[in-house]
Amino acid sequence: MVQKKRKSGEIWVSAVLFISLGIVVISLILAATIPMVNRISDKNTIIRTKEIILTLDDTIKKVANEGPGSQRQLDPLIIEKGKLHIENGTYLLAWTMDTSGEVMEKDIEIIEGNIHQILNSTFVEEVNEARLWVTSDKFNISLNSKFTSPFNGRYVLTVRHTGKFLEEKPIIEIKIT
Repeated sequence: MVQKKRKSGEIWVSAVLFISLGIVVISLILAATIPMVNRISDKNTIIRTKEIILTLDDTIKKVANEGPGSQRQLDPLIIEKGKLHIENGTYLLAWTMDTSGEVMEKDIEIIEGNIHQILNSTFVEEVNEARLWVTSDKFNISLNSKFTSPFNGRYVLTVRHTGKFLEEKPIIEIKIT
C-alpha cells in the first residue's frame, strides 16, 4: 500500500515537471517569435503605405499636368497604422509610425524614386519612428478638410486643380471627407 502511494506521488511530480517544462518552452518560443512577427507586420505596413503615398503623389501630378478643373478621387484612402501628414501651403506628404522593430537602418535616409524614408530614434528606449515622405517645389497643396492633419483611418480623398497659381506653381486642392 505504501508502495502504491509512492508511485502515485512520483507520477504527480513527473506531471508537474513536464507541464512546467512545457510552459518554459512555449514562453521561450513566444519571446523569440513575437518581435519577429511585429517587425514583419511593420515592414508590411511600410510597404502598403509607400504604395498609398506613391498613388497620392501620382494623382496630384496627373491632376496638375491636366490643367485647371481636372479632378481625381481616391476612395477609399485607408491609413491603418501611423499618421499621414499633409502640409497645407507646400507640397509635403509625410507618414510616421512608431515601431519597436528595426525595419531599416537607423538614422540613414533612403531614397526610392520620389519617396524618402528614415528610421529615427526616439526618447523612448526600443521605440523608433519610421518616416516616409514625398516633397516637391513644383506644386502647392491647399488642404480642404473638416478633419485636421495628421490623418489616421478611412477617408475619401479628392484631388482637384483649382486653376489658381502661387509663384507660378499650381495650387492643388486636396479635399478629405
